[in-house]
Amino acid sequence: MAFRKRRALCAPVLSKLLAAGSILLAAGGCSFLYPELATRLHEPPPGQELHPPPPEDVRWLRIVQARIPERTRDGRAWDPEAGGLPDPYARVLVNGEEIFRTKVQSDTLDPTWPDAPSGNFHISPEDRLRVEVWESDALLDTPIGVRDIGRPTAAQRAGAEIEVELDGGGWLTLAFEPAHAKLGLGFWYELHSGSAFIARTVEGGPAERAGLRKGDEVLEIAGRPVRRLSVAAIRGVFDAAPRAGLVLLVKHTTGATERLRVHEGPIYPLFDRFSAAE
Repeated sequence: MAFRKRRALCAPVLSKLLAAGSILLAAGGCSFLYPELATRLHEPPPGQELHPPPPEDVRWLRIVQARIPERTRDGRAWDPEAGGLPDPYARVLVNGEEIFRTKVQSDTLDPTWPDAPSGNFHISPEDRLRVEVWESDALLDTPIGVRDIGRPTAAQRAGAEIEVELDGGGWLTLAFEPAHAKLGLGFWYELHSGSAFIARTVEGGPAERAGLRKGDEVLEIAGRPVRRLSVAAIRGVFDAAPRAGLVLLVKHTTGATERLRVHEGPIYPLFDRFSAAE
């Protein structure tokens, strides 16, 4: 389970409190802060049908490979003094804004950027794509080749890759797949002294679809009062939701109480919020 802090915490105090089974912070000059805990995400089984399916405005992107011209735009050798090859990196832009770039891969005409970013990105059918390949230089980076893909066609959206010819010569292949899914409940929570609160939910995820909202207090989990459960027990139940779903008694911020059943389901995490979704 991911363990995130909303802001800097006093590490020595935090470790002692966690070891003692408590996550309330109130010592050594620290303010009262509650770490945010995430429910588990895991890979869907191969071939499992996903409901809901990947959204049309989210695509999984990764730069697969490129081919760099053997000479620069003005016909010179890439590195005549050292006799080397270019040190390229690539950028992907949507509507003129960079969404990610690769690291530099040194001395190659055939970069694959194996550690390049990959993940789900919000790209609507009206958005315009652009790819760029640059030569890394200590003083001044220079463009090797660029291409405005524009609005991806229906054929490109139906396929798994977009291959483009760069204007400076060479080409680049961009993986352009339906969004990759994770399975989970799709919410984060905070454990206060004897109580649990929903910190946030994944937009459109299973928890939100079931009716959970930020600020809801969880009173019971599977019929068991939260005030009688240990931190480990709460985390364990949230991490092992049964196929039939997890029944929660919650108190909304309006004061109304409601019994909800949350099932694990597909989540399509965006790169800028969750990083990679392989």
